[in-house]
Amino acid sequence: MTPPAGTSRRDMLIGTASLGLAAALPGAVRAAPYDGAAWRRYAERFLLPEGRIVDTGNKGISHSEGQGYGMLLAVAGGDRAAFDRLWSWTQRVLMVRGDGLVAWRWTPDGGVADRNNASDGDMLIAWALLRAAETWQAEAYRTAAVAIVKALASGLLVEQAGLTVVLPGRDGFRKGDTLVLNPSYWIFPAIRAFAALPGGERWGKLSDSGLVLLSKARFGGFQLPPDWMTLEASGTVGIADGFKKQYGYDAVRVPLYLALDGYRDPYYFRPFATLATKYGGTAVPATVSLPGGTTTQVAASVGMLAVYRLACRLAGAGDAVTVPPLAPDEDYYSTTLAHFSALAAQSLGIDP
Repeated sequence: MTPPAGTSRRDMLIGTASLGLAAALPGAVRAAPYDGAAWRRYAERFLLPEGRIVDTGNKGISHSEGQGYGMLLAVAGGDRAAFDRLWSWTQRVLMVRGDGLVAWRWTPDGGVADRNNASDGDMLIAWALLRAAETWQAEAYRTAAVAIVKALASGLLVEQAGLTVVLPGRDGFRKGDTLVLNPSYWIFPAIRAFAALPGGERWGKLSDSGLVLLSKARFGGFQLPPDWMTLEASGTVGIADGFKKQYGYDAVRVPLYLALDGYRDPYYFRPFATLATKYGGTAVPATVSLPGGTTTQVAASVGMLAVYRLACRLAGAGDAVTVPPLAPDEDYYSTTLAHFSALAAQSLGIDP
């Protein structure tokens, strides 16, 4: 999600075989089918009849990120009727900007509360539409996806210091010569899918630039990426002012998206595994201040632990993390991370 400057995510509160659908990811075995029963349990908790996903940990709001996640899981679960409800509500309620992008935040008592877009939400929705077009052989989904991808490319992909980067939102993330970026908005399997479209060369550059930024954005003793970072015209990266200077609820998705795109190199996963093993795999903190390294008293959620278990296995740290079952009242974000961690593990042919 894209909160306004100064507000964190929690304060506001392939391409090929990703999501365990069909073909194998690069370097991976053929994915196991996604468990439709797991999708139904998710839908029972978070999908309302009108087609919106409810963020139960954030006052019942809905947002473009949640719609995209829900649409992807509906495709993976083979539920076209649910997918169509999700897409219909998104079009009818959130696509009010007039530029092909999606307003990111909707509240039950006020409707669209922030018309700015969130690039990760747009990418998730477009990727889900491409997956649906392939799964159900429906060209209308592909046409809609391409329109969103083109709108993103024209308005949100920018060049800085020889890199192609994605702004988190159309408004508010240019500070003179400094760009404010969110590393977790590099949704690598979605970017790969967009790069495969006609004229998708800039998306391929975006993927390459994301790996460069992740190699630079390693802060503190654990060498973790921040939730929000800066990129100067000189190419220098830093931790963004105006946001909590931390690694946490946003950046935890970095290893998840790498895994969903088939990456296996321990280099990418070692910082997250190091954090998890430092705390015995059971009491991992939810956030780490950067660059200082002070940890929060709040423990990582079940979904975050699922990401850490995946990262540990890919980093060669084995079963260093114990993930308890999802609680009956587990919130939207934690549950979503758990589902996508399981899908990534299936796609890579490792135990979830």
